[in-house]
Amino acid sequence: MEEKHSAMLVVCKKGSQIEKHRVSERFVIEGCGEIVKDKEIYEYRDSGKSRIYYNGQVLNSGEAGIQPVELREGDVLGLRDTDADEWSCVYVFHRIYSEETVWRTVEMDDTQKHFYISRHEEMKSSEEVQPEDVAELPDHYAELFREGQDWYVNDHNTRLGVYVNNRKREERTLLKELDIVRVGNTLFLFKDGKLYYDHKDLSSNSLVIHIEERSVWNFFRKKVLLEDINMKIYPGEMILILGGSGAGKTTFINAVMGYEKAEGEILSGDINVYKNYNMMKYEIGFVPQQDLLRMEDEVYSTLENAAEIKMPKSTTDEERTARIKQVMQLFGLEQEAESLVSKLSGGQRKRLSIAVEYIADPSLFFLDEPDSGLDGVMARALMENLRGIANEKKIVLVITHSPDRVSDLFNKVIVLAKSREGGSGR
Repeated sequence: MEEKHSAMLVVCKKGSQIEKHRVSERFVIEGCGEIVKDKEIYEYRDSGKSRIYYNGQVLNSGEAGIQPVELREGDVLGLRDTDADEWSCVYVFHRIYSEETVWRTVEMDDTQKHFYISRHEEMKSSEEVQPEDVAELPDHYAELFREGQDWYVNDHNTRLGVYVNNRKREERTLLKELDIVRVGNTLFLFKDGKLYYDHKDLSSNSLVIHIEERSVWNFFRKKVLLEDINMKIYPGEMILILGGSGAGKTTFINAVMGYEKAEGEILSGDINVYKNYNMMKYEIGFVPQQDLLRMEDEVYSTLENAAEIKMPKSTTDEERTARIKQVMQLFGLEQEAESLVSKLSGGQRKRLSIAVEYIADPSLFFLDEPDSGLDGVMARALMENLRGIANEKKIVLVITHSPDRVSDLFNKVIVLAKSREGGSGR
């Protein structure tokens, strides 16, 4: 469970290799300050000795007294050379990151003027993609291109935007030494006339679904419920599951979770969910359509009981309390901490049901019609909460019959339909 309770810094310096440092409780940035873990929150605490930049903007002017800054996924701390407009060192903060991630390199030489990048596909150069082939690129990509001796990045309708030093850029942006470009969950580092990128970080934690068949026997007759379903889902994606009544949506979710095994294979990264279910079940959160809550319990005690059951035994009381408060804040339940579950509105009760499952910080999250019975405003707010979960490099799959009001929040759509012969979901 080490990854759940420590963070990672990717450190990039001029003329040096990219380094990765585990941050458990404290990490000192020499001459500037330190990163400190306070319960479940990581903060940068400045010493006031040197000027430091936070997500590309100056954080201090070399003076003491600055308030601690809470670090979030992808935040960039940077140091500049004296009287220069280039970085001498940057630190990229991650809550979840693999030490085995390998950074690959592309030479940005005089023969190349364009690169096309996305969060799922390998990079393509202008040698591989001719002008007449640009229309064949994925719908969502970004472009790196050179004008004179300068390199720029430009967004072409990416789903989550293009970020430079963790600041979203709507227009083309000039790249400088040690700038960090992020597209989805993939980082691109502009350094020493080369481009470094870490696609492996994204693909190594993907969910691969290969269902040959899911069937049941009834009165000595075999009925096939699902068949021939193959797909790959990446961390940070929120997936919409559509299908008519009886198409197998819930059966599909149960099969992917390993609750009802199908013939085939489900992989989370390089882990087989079926063969390692006792381990993987702690990485899976499932919210059924019907709320399973004790009506006469208070909201806080409901989450407290869930944390005691679902979080690792090694979790301290302080860590458990911090996690409860964090989840309550995420789902807007702070004001209802002492309220009885029976007194909550429909939307609040549904948010509590989701919070109960999310308390253990699962990497795979499944929800069966979480917006059922909610009006448009409440459903929208709930789905935005789920979008926020996905943005933390989680995989979120949602069944809903009202996608029109929240369709912009999803990355992909899975459509299940009955086959003409046999009525199996495909």
